[in-house]
Amino acid sequence: MSMLPLTEPPAWAPFDDEPLFVPELLLGADQMDAAVAERTSRYLRQVAVGRGGVLHVACAWNALHFGFDLALGAYHSALLDPECFHAVRPAADAARSAVPVGAFIRIERGTRWLWAEAVGKIGASRECDDDGWMPAARSGDRAGVLRPDGLWEREETVVVDAGAFGPPSAIELKETARLRRSGLLDTRGHLTSTALYQTPDLPLLEDAAFYQRYLLSEARPLLATGPLAGLIDDPHDIDLLNQALAASFDTIAELLRRSPGLRMWGPYAVTAIDKVGLPGSMVDEVAQRVHRARTGPPRYTAIWPLLCAAADAAGARDLTEGTNALVSQAVVNFAIADRATRSTAQVDLRIDDLWQQGGIWRAQQPPVPWYVDGADPLAPLGVGHHEHTGSLAATPPDPDEAPALQEPSGEPCTLPEDTSAPALLEENAPDEPVPAVEHLDDSLTVYTCCLLPRHIDDGTLPLPTSAREDLPDGPFILELHHDGDAEDPREPQEIGLTVAGLTGVAWPWSFYPGIKLTVTVPRGGRRLHVVTAPLDEPLHLDGHGPFSWDCDIGVLRRHLGLTPQEPERQPSAPRRPARTGYAPAVDSLCSLVVAGLRRHGTPGLFDARSMRGHRLSAALFGPGPVPPRLMWTVIHTCEDMAARGLLEREAGAGEPDLFIWWPDDKAPTTRKRPDALEHRVLRNHVKAHYVPPDRRRLPPGRQASDHARAAYARWRIEMLGPDADTTLPAGYTFVRGHRRGTEQPPSWHDDLIDCT
Repeated sequence: MSMLPLTEPPAWAPFDDEPLFVPELLLGADQMDAAVAERTSRYLRQVAVGRGGVLHVACAWNALHFGFDLALGAYHSALLDPECFHAVRPAADAARSAVPVGAFIRIERGTRWLWAEAVGKIGASRECDDDGWMPAARSGDRAGVLRPDGLWEREETVVVDAGAFGPPSAIELKETARLRRSGLLDTRGHLTSTALYQTPDLPLLEDAAFYQRYLLSEARPLLATGPLAGLIDDPHDIDLLNQALAASFDTIAELLRRSPGLRMWGPYAVTAIDKVGLPGSMVDEVAQRVHRARTGPPRYTAIWPLLCAAADAAGARDLTEGTNALVSQAVVNFAIADRATRSTAQVDLRIDDLWQQGGIWRAQQPPVPWYVDGADPLAPLGVGHHEHTGSLAATPPDPDEAPALQEPSGEPCTLPEDTSAPALLEENAPDEPVPAVEHLDDSLTVYTCCLLPRHIDDGTLPLPTSAREDLPDGPFILELHHDGDAEDPREPQEIGLTVAGLTGVAWPWSFYPGIKLTVTVPRGGRRLHVVTAPLDEPLHLDGHGPFSWDCDIGVLRRHLGLTPQEPERQPSAPRRPARTGYAPAVDSLCSLVVAGLRRHGTPGLFDARSMRGHRLSAALFGPGPVPPRLMWTVIHTCEDMAARGLLEREAGAGEPDLFIWWPDDKAPTTRKRPDALEHRVLRNHVKAHYVPPDRRRLPPGRQASDHARAAYARWRIEMLGPDADTTLPAGYTFVRGHRRGTEQPPSWHDDLIDCT
């Protein structure tokens, strides 16, 4: 489509201005300089406006990474290699490899190529009727169907923009018409086909995630020569590149959500487009047909067939052709969404599937099922498919009802080494909290407890019976990890064992009744560990406080003489799958691993601490030999934490892996959100304040120097290998990577040359 005129100067000119694809994009929107974030948001909003009013997050990423020039209304095609584009060719059965949204494609017919960008995608289920009726089972179902050749297929319609690389020439317009007549494009100019996927998980991915997979595989050369690869210290590390790519997508999506003047509809950012040429009667007709409901089962209605029929009837077929289709879909869906958010007693209307046939709306007369009642009408729940598969119960679960016990199967049952079962409670007074065993195996017991006033006064530590059974006679060593207290006694304490529990503990002055402890007891060992959990924000209770460590609030309130409060129902934490095998990882050891690294690890940059797994187990459970099973439990827990982003793991040639803990602004023993953990790990590999190597446009009549051409050739070979095309496109020069705010770096900057 042709670019719409802008009402303000472009916020960014790629290959003239310094890149907007800055290192902070990999660390989150909140890490960006306010002026850069505002400029980036303004640029993306201008791209959305110029390209018709709708911009997929994948195409927004393309605009920043590959440089969509608002003045040209296109990408700089001279800087992109069409050999790396996704090829679309005629097929006898109209089945071809799935095209990701965001992919640059070349549509081939004989010796002719037509370049385009995939800017949107909708499901094209053949079970949808012309009046929009859709079987409930298809609403929310994105799975593919297994073919005899082992691939997975699904019907899709990809919206392509043949003007993404400049206004189509007369020859290209004729070629587009031929492609429609040949059936390679459908009658509305879209790429409708049976999409083939290599594995069953790929069709289930969201558009942005599938595009990221594509960039890391088939389109890797395009990704490698863009700014993203220049912002990380090892662009050939596929795991690091994957993490950086996902982080940049998340940041750009967040900038779109925050941008004034944009409204999100699934993965699409939509400008204030009102009805953009759609007859009001046409929009109202589609909305009314979706809104109608019948008594009994809900009705599922798809937007796309209704929109096409209404546009054809109104003589406005062009509004469903090309990229106009995305704009028209957005207008109609937002019109229906406005109705859905106005609660009425006559019909419950809600979006159930954003992707299939342009959006499937669910309409039902009251009463509605419990899993729909009160839910956000604009949050697609996929209720139709879930009801079809029987995954939704007819009645809500009773939160106070314990799950029913399974009947014995008659077969012998052996527990895995780490069952991850609910905590086992030991006997205690009925009005007192009891120690809870979190993990129990042949080498280790981990339990949690809270201290009562008598425990603090008497210097005792509660000990459940299961942990007491295998303790040897004689004195024990207790190590307390009480982070956040400057007076924390870091020296190990010698304690004894009596009927009352472990005695002789000198608790810190900062301890208070109710403080929660995680206690690790090696079976047959003499070195115990106690870990407290700092709170993100100190607790205050009716003028008392602050209380800086996690605690049992009921115990603390009773100690302070405050009125007991009704305990709030806490959502149950999701259980990680039970682990099997030799010495599996143990979740409840995570806080001790972090505490051990902080105390015993080798100091590094930015207060990092590092240690190899076998040495960490010796530091925690020595002196003396550590049982192999216990050592491997510690090592496997470190490996598990590294896989989850809690630690960093470095492999050494011929040496055991090194595990690194990096500090953060929050308590290190507090479980953080996965995205925050990923950003923390990624931060250590991002080149701060760095402008990545890239090409720059030259003034008319100028040519790149021989030095620039040689530097460009070295960069291409470094990124793509010895067979790379090293010819610098005419009209451009090459700028090596350099720190932001500095001029072109001098030739002796070997470190930056190597980084590029």
